[in-house]
Amino acid sequence: MSRIAVINPNMSSGFTKKVGDQAQKIVAQSTQVLALNPAFGPDSIEGYYDEAFASVGLLSVIRELEAEPVQQTDPVGGYVVACFDDTGVDAARCLTGAPVLGLCEAALRMAAAVASRFAIVTPMAVSVRPLEHLVSKYGASSQCVVRAAGVRTLDFEGANAAMAYDALKKQAEICLRDDYAEAIVLGCAGMTDISERLQAELGVPVIDGVSAAVKMIEAMAMLGLRTSKVGAYAKPPMKAYHGMFDAFAPQG
Repeated sequence: MSRIAVINPNMSSGFTKKVGDQAQKIVAQSTQVLALNPAFGPDSIEGYYDEAFASVGLLSVIRELEAEPVQQTDPVGGYVVACFDDTGVDAARCLTGAPVLGLCEAALRMAAAVASRFAIVTPMAVSVRPLEHLVSKYGASSQCVVRAAGVRTLDFEGANAAMAYDALKKQAEICLRDDYAEAIVLGCAGMTDISERLQAELGVPVIDGVSAAVKMIEAMAMLGLRTSKVGAYAKPPMKAYHGMFDAFAPQG
């Protein structure tokens, strides 16, 4: 049995359960899913400011898992950062040798295999520019546009879920018509449970970043792939950290 960790970097326990349930549904029987979120941080991640604070919580979870005695006999084979902003992914790759993948990168890689042009639909307009930066980073600017549904991230839970779905579907239809998108990428982890319904109603591929990242990390873990420590993702050099960050100081 192999283990993969699916970490929601925000404090929404509803989102954590949602992504954990989706991950467990699609992995092999021999794969154990650890669905976790930090003990501190924002309720949701909606833009650069939230992302900065959520990154520290994400790293705290990975540090704790890496320090567990079970790592010696049954190590975590890979980490999914269950946020479409790919919060803290690069820093996490410096912290562990196991592969780390965010939802945006995984979804874009998968979307490019099934469509020549596609659109990310994210909840809020504040997230559009950060996601455009990620699209450029991952080399998909010529294929992908980013649009907002005009709802809050947490609207995909509870009483507002039906309203949020309708807004998402409306914006996706606009992307198919006006942006000539051939597939839709769901720009939020909280949308993971509606991808199949939306795909059936739109009649085009709908890529859920949670499912894409989980299956890619599971495959990398099974192949024994590790994060390269030559260059950018090398272990950080030993130094002192101060104040509330003292516990995060690199140990060399």
